[in-house]
Formats: sequence, structure tokens, C-alpha cells
Amino acid sequence: MINLVIKNSLLIISLLVLTLSGFTQVTKLVGEQIRTPDSDKVELKCIPVKITKTMQIDKVTGNNDGFWIQKDSETIYKFKDMKEPIGIRLKPGTYYVYPNLKANQREAQVEVSLH
Repeated sequence: MINLVIKNSLLIISLLVLTLSGFTQVTKLVGEQIRTPDSDKVELKCIPVKITKTMQIDKVTGNNDGFWIQKDSETIYKFKDMKEPIGIRLKPGTYYVYPNLKANQREAQVEVSLH
């Protein structure tokens, strides 16, 4: 009886490991730009994301007029829409993303999914 329980437990654990290994890790890079009311000043917000292996952009969402990606403090990409960056590969490093504001827009967001 105990052997059967152990064998079943090992089978369940093996199936779980195989199932989970099929999922790829998704990392999200999120940024925001906010225009101060009655001013031309803007605030950029982004929690930096450090990636340790090359990752590919597979999805971009947001309410913006394009966006840019920085690696450390250097702007490495500028995009005018959400489809253009699909497939771009980002090498290991620390990344930031910021959206462009549309005309008369006070706040814009962008979310980039990497796998």
C-alpha cells in the first residue's frame, strides 16, 4: 500500500514538473508619463527590470503615442506603435520603458511583455 502511494506521488510530481516546464517565464516592463496640470512639466515613472538572459518582446499594450526603451541611461529603441517592437530581442541588462503622450493627454502608460 505504501509503495503504491509513493509511486502515485512520484507520478503526480513528475507530471507537474513536465507541465510547468512547458511554460515560459514572462517578464513585464511597465512605464508611465504624467503631465503636471497647468504646466509643461512631465514625470516619468518606471520600475527598472533587470534581465539576466536575452528575452524577446512578444506583446505591447498601453494608451500612448509610441514609446521608448532605455538600457541603463541610454535610449536604445524608439517605437511609433505597438506592433513594431514585436520580436525585438533585449540582451541582459537593466531596462526602462516610457510612453509618449498623445496631444492633450495628461497620462500615458505602456506595458511590454518579454519572454
